[in-house]
Amino acid sequence: MKILHGMSDIAGQGSYSASGLRAIGSDAVIAVWRRNPFGYPVDRDMKIGTKKWLYPWYGLKMLYFSIPAFFRYDVFHFHFGYSLLPYAMDLFWLCLAGKKTFMEYHGSDIRYTYKRERPVYYPYPELKPLFRRHRIKNNRILKNIGAVITHDEELKQHIPSNRVFITPLRIQIDRFFPSYPDEENKKPVIVHAPSNYIEKGSEYVIRAVNELKKKYDFEFVLVQNKKQDEAIRLYQEADIIVDQLFAQTYGVFALEAMALGKPVVAYISDEIRKTFPEELPIVSATIDSLTGVLETLITDGKKRRELGMAGRRYVEDYHDYRKIAQVQMDIYQGKIEPMPTKESFLYTKSKEI
Repeated sequence: MKILHGMSDIAGQGSYSASGLRAIGSDAVIAVWRRNPFGYPVDRDMKIGTKKWLYPWYGLKMLYFSIPAFFRYDVFHFHFGYSLLPYAMDLFWLCLAGKKTFMEYHGSDIRYTYKRERPVYYPYPELKPLFRRHRIKNNRILKNIGAVITHDEELKQHIPSNRVFITPLRIQIDRFFPSYPDEENKKPVIVHAPSNYIEKGSEYVIRAVNELKKKYDFEFVLVQNKKQDEAIRLYQEADIIVDQLFAQTYGVFALEAMALGKPVVAYISDEIRKTFPEELPIVSATIDSLTGVLETLITDGKKRRELGMAGRRYVEDYHDYRKIAQVQMDIYQGKIEPMPTKESFLYTKSKEI
């Protein structure tokens, strides 16, 4: 079984998937139209740009890759709404040829395309505009794809399909060496690394930090526009890491922080938290409670260390790329059917590495 992951690599999920599959002995590669700016490793970067005058050249490059790929691979695991051809025009033919096809949605590629109401926890009055072509593409994907994959219940609720597999987000955990917070440190370091300043709630993070600096001695580091390796070096110096305040769930940045043994603060809604394993150690905070949550962690070094150690265990149990790869193989081979989020996480934990 030859497996292709592509043609986008959001937060390294395609890269980690292909690496995990190879680590368990499968034949898998990751190819992308253009490489993720954070520098995740890929097997093939087609360097498809956005210059309109080069569109004919880009089209030829896409066909040059896609036609041999159509015959070479048995499983096509696509990410973020990108397949071999623009607007998913290839999915019908892949399906007709009997290929196994999967689309893994990661966020803005599907969120609010069908579920339109603005969530009450999101403080900004306007959502991003929903373009008609976005809906057209997702309609074509959902009509022709073999099955859909996503990583938690928050995103699943936006996908109008009865065949949605949950596989937890994945990281190459053996690249992350834990450095647990020193509980005796009287000047802790708080790190926040927003990929999107507005959507991560950075305004409220900075506001809480400025308020706390009036009472406590600590360092605040804002990490932006860094390659993954450089960013990880900064995370290793942290005592507290603040992720996002709006998404209701957690992402790859939180996983990397927990893998490094750091306590993580993020907004996890009560409804979504019930769908995760009970031992999820992320400390939930809203824009209103963030100041109090950070104050508790600044003044309690023992709690910081305990949360850091719990986070490392959690990532080892549920987000190791090799465990996810085994679950992916079970999906590809038709050994399992879609199951609820918590059961999917527990199924992942049961895998041996």
